[in-house]
Amino acid sequence: MLHNRAVDAEPDPDETAKATEEASAPPERRRLKSVSYGWRITIGVFIYLVIAFVTVLYAPEALLNNWITGDDTAEKAKVVAAAGNLVLLALGGVIAVVTVGLSMSRHHQEREAAERDRQRLDDDRKREQARRDEVEAQRRIDTERALRERFVTTVKLLSDPAPVNRQAALFALGALADDWDAFGKPDEVQVCIEVLTGYLRAPRTDDMLEPLTQEEYDQLEPAERRAAQSTTSQEVAVKQAGYTVIRNHLGEGAAPHWRDRSINLARAHIDFPLALDGATISSRGKVDLGHATITGGGALYLTNAKIRGKGVLDVSSATISRGAVYLTRAKITDGGNVYLDGAKISGGGIVVLARVNIDADARVLFEEATISDNGRVVLLRATISGRGALYLTDAKIRDSGKVNLLAATVSDNGSVFLEGATLSDRGTVDLRRTTISDDGTVFLEGATLSDRGTVDLRRATISDRGIVDLTDAKIRDGGTVNLEGATIWEGGLQGYTSA
Repeated sequence: MLHNRAVDAEPDPDETAKATEEASAPPERRRLKSVSYGWRITIGVFIYLVIAFVTVLYAPEALLNNWITGDDTAEKAKVVAAAGNLVLLALGGVIAVVTVGLSMSRHHQEREAAERDRQRLDDDRKREQARRDEVEAQRRIDTERALRERFVTTVKLLSDPAPVNRQAALFALGALADDWDAFGKPDEVQVCIEVLTGYLRAPRTDDMLEPLTQEEYDQLEPAERRAAQSTTSQEVAVKQAGYTVIRNHLGEGAAPHWRDRSINLARAHIDFPLALDGATISSRGKVDLGHATITGGGALYLTNAKIRGKGVLDVSSATISRGAVYLTRAKITDGGNVYLDGAKISGGGIVVLARVNIDADARVLFEEATISDNGRVVLLRATISGRGALYLTDAKIRDSGKVNLLAATVSDNGSVFLEGATLSDRGTVDLRRTTISDDGTVFLEGATLSDRGTVDLRRATISDRGIVDLTDAKIRDGGTVNLEGATIWEGGLQGYTSA
């Protein structure tokens, strides 16, 4: 490019200053500099040799004529020969010294030439690096511009009336987020996530809804009609594309991943299968489905999920009616949290945590949740240990609602909190065949059991410092604690006196 050649052609500042200094020097100085150092040495040596040659020929004889008188030619010849040899010897030494000097001079010149070459190479390397840096900077500018143009185009597609274009836009947002990650802009990744989840949690528009039958319309109150309308199959396909993008980025081996990201799906309406199986939420990441509505056969699948490192799955205050949340075989550990506090689980709605593992300060919270009208929370064969805890504090379990801990294990400082809970109208906490041991505790302090509300401990085992604490529990009006066939070590059952 012309611009790059211009950069390469820029004069070196040091060379420019040197040229300016030489141009301003007197002519005599410039002529002196034009004669190389080696030539000056050579001329000096030549002059010295001429003088030495003349001295060797004539100086001894002249000196001897003054020092030795007489006409004894033989004697003079001996002395002259000896003096000549001495001078020649001295001259040889001087020549050797001069030769060494010339050699050192040559070595010095070679070093200077090598230094000039090295400096020139360094200068060339710096210019090349500057050129590369400029090219890289321009490439990043061009890449960022292209990414932003893609973002604008993709966002426009999300409002396209054709479902297939909206579906393509959601997949494109996932790819764009990956490109921003590769570009080193994590904030832009989050922007893409927000736009994607914004579409998934947005209220459904009229064109996304199946019409009610006349019978359904007549049976429902005006405020209930819109929520009762099913999402069209075309829009379900669009939304499932968005959830697929999320699932692919939450997988254990996903790269790049969104495990530590905030994924806001609050108030989403889910009346279709939503598969997030195998998702991992960690490093304070959060998937927020607070106030979501899961109904009409809709289901959230998080089978084999891993929630750890203070990661959060938030389904608090959700409405789960004729819908389901599956956390089967999930591992909730290392401070991980699942929030279902304030949730309304009714109308056959179900939350399944069968074979779940809750340990290492992890928590599953149903505080102040309402489980009614055949709503169920299933923790079949769950393991709660290592200071892990299940909270049902102040929950309302009524109208055939049920919390099922059948064959669960509560041990090693694991806890189930039912303090202040209300079990009524056939509401049940099923602890049959549950093992509570090794400082495991089920707290029912201050709970109220009435109108066939039941805590079922048939064939449970409470041993080795395991405790079921019913202190201040109110058991009345047909409420029961069933201990048939239970194995209870001394001190295992506290605050309870059978009628």
